Amino acid sequence: MKKKILVLSFVMLLFAVATGSTLAYFNAEDTAHNVITSGGVDIDLTEWSDEDMTIPYPTEKVPVMPGTTVDKVVVVENLEDDAWIRASYVVTVFDSKGEVMDLDKDELDRIIHIATGEDWTEKDGWFYYNKSVSRGEVTTPLFCEVVFDGPNMTNEYQGCEFTIDVEADAVQSANNGATALEAAGWE
Repeated sequence: MKKKILVLSFVMLLFAVATGSTLAYFNAEDTAHNVITSGGVDIDLTEWSDEDMTIPYPTEKVPVMPGTTVDKVVVVENLEDDAWIRASYVVTVFDSKGEVMDLDKDELDRIIHIATGEDWTEKDGWFYYNKSVSRGEVTTPLFCEVVFDGPNMTNEYQGCEFTIDVEADAVQSANNGATALEAAGWE
């Protein structure tokens, strides 16, 4: 009887193996490759000698006398995704020996006048552009001219050199505040 059970078990095992190997299952396989690229923020600060922005501002020294108005058009172009833009400038006066003159803001404002454009809002020494700037767009000028005041620019300024250093920053405008003043990410 044990032999019969053993033979019967062996036959059932063979039947199970034979049946299992004849069953087939449909299947398929696929892979999706997704690439997600983050945007970028990039700007170009340019200075021009004319309001048509056709003549680049010269890199050599521009001689001035009291009462002179120098055309200096400063704009910022957005090269990447929509961005909020801000800019600042610093005026430094060097005496005839090349040393920095220690002038307070009031004294500096008496001898040099720089009027910023109406599309810019000043806060804490920065001028924030009031609109988001799209790729390829250029801001309206931060300023267009520098006026050297005649009556207030006395003999002590003879032989002086004036530098105006302009800096611009940008942060993304998408999902980043309703205005440049509300935007996060300014360094």
